[in-house]
Amino acid sequence: MKTSFLLALALLHLTSADATKTGWSGTLSSLDAGLGGTITVLNTTHLLITNYKLDDASAPALYWWGSTTASLAGGFRISNTQVKEPASSSGGTYMVSLDAGKTTEDFGTVGLWCEKFSANFGQATLAPGPGTGSGSGAGSGSSGATPSGSGAAPSGTGGMSSAAGRKGVEWMVVAVGVGAGALFLV
Repeated sequence: MKTSFLLALALLHLTSADATKTGWSGTLSSLDAGLGGTITVLNTTHLLITNYKLDDASAPALYWWGSTTASLAGGFRISNTQVKEPASSSGGTYMVSLDAGKTTEDFGTVGLWCEKFSANFGQATLAPGPGTGSGSGAGSGSSGATPSGSGAAPSGTGGMSSAAGRKGVEWMVVAVGVGAGALFLV
């Protein structure tokens, strides 16, 4: 019985829901080069753009940027991967990996920015999607981008995660039983 209790305690999963924007999304405005799509937060280090469109990526130094305000002009790079290619097809998907030392908690606005000419190609304001909570607000972010065909989507939290944006703590309780010397997990 003592072993069952200890195992039950080990299987409790404690997560803080204060710092997640999983499920938040926004629609990219097209200010230049035919940029378009919907950005969705997959987890703290990955954004997915669906219906991704970019007709022209010939501008030098195009990077994904984040901002704590509605303007990218005062923002920062969220991806160290330079965008050099237009979308391979209209309406595809594009994965942005946050690899510049920021997470989705660091920004509320995300967009494509030309660092050489300080030009905004389009941006989206992230907001809770259906079924997500209010989250913890905006800050600064970082992302690296890869086309969706280059690998699997990130797994997030391995199947055990809290409801996005809900304040507080979520416990995952696993019932444990012992019968005839065997351990049963429910």
